Amino acid sequence: MDEQATVYTEEHVKLPFSRVGWTLFAILGITTALQIAGGAVVYLLAPQLNKTSWFSWVLTFAPLYFIAIPVGYIIIKPIPKIVVPQQRLGFGKLIVFFAMSYAVMYIGNIVGTLLNAGISALRGTELTNPLLALMTGSNIYIELFVVGVCAPVMEELVFRKMLIDRIRVYGEGTAILVSGLTFGLFHGNLFQFFYAFGLGALFAYVYLRTGRVRYTIILHAMINSFSVILSQFLLNSGSGALESMSGDNPEELLNLIQGNLSQYIGIAICLFIALALFISGLVLLITKRKQAVLFTAPKELPKAGRFKTVFLNWGMVLYILLALGLMVYMAVGV
Repeated sequence: MDEQATVYTEEHVKLPFSRVGWTLFAILGITTALQIAGGAVVYLLAPQLNKTSWFSWVLTFAPLYFIAIPVGYIIIKPIPKIVVPQQRLGFGKLIVFFAMSYAVMYIGNIVGTLLNAGISALRGTELTNPLLALMTGSNIYIELFVVGVCAPVMEELVFRKMLIDRIRVYGEGTAILVSGLTFGLFHGNLFQFFYAFGLGALFAYVYLRTGRVRYTIILHAMINSFSVILSQFLLNSGSGALESMSGDNPEELLNLIQGNLSQYIGIAICLFIALALFISGLVLLITKRKQAVLFTAPKELPKAGRFKTVFLNWGMVLYILLALGLMVYMAVGV
């Protein structure tokens, strides 16, 4: 049932959204500052560590998980939270949302890749995907632990539970937009922004309908783990197999293909699974879009002035500017 709506003016909610913005600004700012400072110290005292993949993972995520997020929680804690009503999500529906999530990620990834390709063409130099650079040559078990386990847990607790429990009261549509947009911006680069925005919005909807963050953690972990396994397999097996096809001699090429037949079969299977997931997810997104329902919140914001109330406050403005600044830095290479 819809909850009884009460129209609240900008003065009622400007402070809570500003505090949300300050929370995210603190998390992103502290993380970035500590990463820069940590990298500088290591460069001066132990530069050999910069050549190890495990240290890159530690420098990237330790400041976020152990320092920035706890500080952010202290900032946001005073905002009253309303627990989202809990509903069970069956295994079948979980798989449906997984396929949808993969389609959203795939489409967002294409948009980000094309945009970065355009920027690369204008600059005359190719842009580097920071996540792909971090994963290249890295241990797959470290990747699965950090990207497939730690990231889903921490990010869902922050961008779904911590945020939505405190802003759902102002409108479910508003909560979905804020959760998705701030999650996309938090990645700080155009390679990940679009698919992170889409996934964040979809996960926000799942959380609103279930009230259980474990479901979004599971979905997030499934998407990340599948992406890690697929990318590593294609990078390790696919690169060697593709190199073997660069020869001009047909007989030599045939022998190379026969010698790498298992790799080609593996690549074909992986690509088939990825394509099947994308197509099925896209079909599900289209056919089930009308089933998506948003309930009226107790303090539903009026449409007039909603954007100003939610985003035009010091906390949100500074967070957005910081995130956009990081994106520009990554894209332009200032």
